[in-house]
Amino acid sequence: MKVAVVYNPLSAESTRLSAHVADWLRTRYIDVWRGVSHEGRGSGALECSDLIVALGGDGTVLRAARLAIRCDVPVLPVALGHLNFMAELTPETLYNGLDTFLNGGGWLDKRTMIEATVRHRDGETHAAVVALNEVLVARGEINRVLVVDVEVYDAHVTTYHADGVLVATATGSTAYALASGGPIIDPRSQALVLVPVAAHLTTIPSLVLHEDAQVTLTVRSRHPAAFAADGREPIALHDGDTVVVRRSQQTCTFARVYPPSTFYARLPQRLRRDP
Repeated sequence: MKVAVVYNPLSAESTRLSAHVADWLRTRYIDVWRGVSHEGRGSGALECSDLIVALGGDGTVLRAARLAIRCDVPVLPVALGHLNFMAELTPETLYNGLDTFLNGGGWLDKRTMIEATVRHRDGETHAAVVALNEVLVARGEINRVLVVDVEVYDAHVTTYHADGVLVATATGSTAYALASGGPIIDPRSQALVLVPVAAHLTTIPSLVLHEDAQVTLTVRSRHPAAFAADGREPIALHDGDTVVVRRSQQTCTFARVYPPSTFYARLPQRLRRDP
């Protein structure tokens, strides 16, 4: 067996724990690759891995997930950051959890992903981008409202005047979508959710969509806008440009130790805002 350990180099705790985990695995005669996500992208080290352990917050897990889907490897997230909706293990439960999973216990949690294609009005089309959490069309200037037409399948649904519009997966429903007033969806669901960001006088604050829905977002504003997927490098958008979003055929697999009910049992604590 080979295990990849991905850590956040900006976190001293993540860096320290990743070294300890790598040593712990090696004492069990497991081949280990340890590094940060961009190192994994530039090497073939993950292609023969059986598991990726991601030590950090949800941002670290998103970066590990982009590596994992290339090689169809499950990700085991360990909560070290401020936002940890994707992780069930903590540093205190990590080793028992790893031991359980490596000995054939646990289960595989397959998560829906979405893909988006940016089409400019001049005919240029970008390659489809795949995301685990959400894709976003947002304003490019801080003091300008963005106007976005929304179609689901081929039906015009609404026109948002907002800071932005996002389409999220069930996994992403507890991220930016939740912060923007969207609903929480069971993370194993294949449904998508449409949520405007700071919308002005809208009759449709959010929508839960069928898993096969196709959403088209068209910019109707002379002011600059931008597209981004899971917080990655944005693509500039202008009046008449469209973003077509649908469920991806790719999925991301998480390695789990505890039963699915754990998500609900821990939800109140994760949503609590400490003063």
